Amino acid sequence: MTDRELRELCHRFLDAIERADTAAIAQIYAADFRLWANVTGAEITAEENLEILREGASLHRRRTYDDRTINTFEHGFMVQYSCNVVTHAGRHSSLWACLVAQCKDGKITRIDEYLDSGKFRRPSRGTANERVAARAESGGSS
Repeated sequence: MTDRELRELCHRFLDAIERADTAAIAQIYAADFRLWANVTGAEITAEENLEILREGASLHRRRTYDDRTINTFEHGFMVQYSCNVVTHAGRHSSLWACLVAQCKDGKITRIDEYLDSGKFRRPSRGTANERVAARAESGGSS
């Protein structure tokens, strides 16, 4: 694939996610597509990813992939971007990500996705000892 073809494929892919067009995304994925993400460490299939995208789309009023910086290489592309979401309640959130896509014959065969994992950390509730001490101070039971 040429540099131009890879860049167009990248834009078609991210634009389809923005539109929640899983049929278009399915056409972009190769039959043996796999996706790995740093936040889970798991590798999933195209159908598993499409289901995640469907569920995610139902949670958001709008999701955009902005500030796209695309670099191509012989068999794929790397794109850095910001993902900006507006929930149905109007709450805005953003995260920064990078994905590396391997491509063949106009399709994406594999994605390795690196998300800003700090966005997925749960707020600290303190150590178990700190929680027990706080309950004791407030007169609660353990």
